[in-house]
Amino acid sequence: MELLRTLEQKVDPAHTVVVTVDVQNDFFHNDGYLGKLGAPLRLIQDMAPRLTQFLDVARERGLRVIHVISWHDEQYASPVVTEQKLRHGHPMELNGRTLKDAPYCLRGTWGADFYAIDARPGEEIVIKHRYGSFTGTNLDLLLRSQGIQTVILTGAATNVCVESTAREVYMHDYYLVFVSDCTATTSQEAHDYTLKMIDTYFGQVVAADEIMKAWGVATAQVGARATR
Repeated sequence: MELLRTLEQKVDPAHTVVVTVDVQNDFFHNDGYLGKLGAPLRLIQDMAPRLTQFLDVARERGLRVIHVISWHDEQYASPVVTEQKLRHGHPMELNGRTLKDAPYCLRGTWGADFYAIDARPGEEIVIKHRYGSFTGTNLDLLLRSQGIQTVILTGAATNVCVESTAREVYMHDYYLVFVSDCTATTSQEAHDYTLKMIDTYFGQVVAADEIMKAWGVATAQVGARATR
């Protein structure tokens, strides 16, 4: 792998992939798991249209796109995972049971479906069962087989699954470009803190507009497309 110093070099479509993380109803929709917990979803929901637009531009520029989604069926849990959920579970009641014990992102359910985005023909979907997108998945194999050098990371939540994946991207020796306004979580403070840590230690944090400009796409062009 060559040494890449500029953003233009890093996000060259010839060796770059856009990865979305956990853009699913249970994490974005008001009727999903987090919504029923009463989690503030405005920041996450407001991010979704920007992500959709960014993906459209990336596809037009010929970039590959990989979607990582979570399945959290009981069969994929471990005692460690179960204990952590129970220890930090939310006490809110729903239909006679506490939501800390409620299932989410179950295979084949609406909650596990994409929110606002879709996987186009030819775009891989990687299933994960932990926070990090490399843990127990074939993501690294997919990237190596496609000659990927740079991962552009998007999705939710910034400070949980996206951050966990970002650290794994770096540890697997890929260049990391973390999109500041195509990632989100329930707290602006948590989002900003993660961006600071990622930019300091693991990769480059940039806004979507900066990446699109590096691809030769003017922001005005993107805005015009969005208003049609």
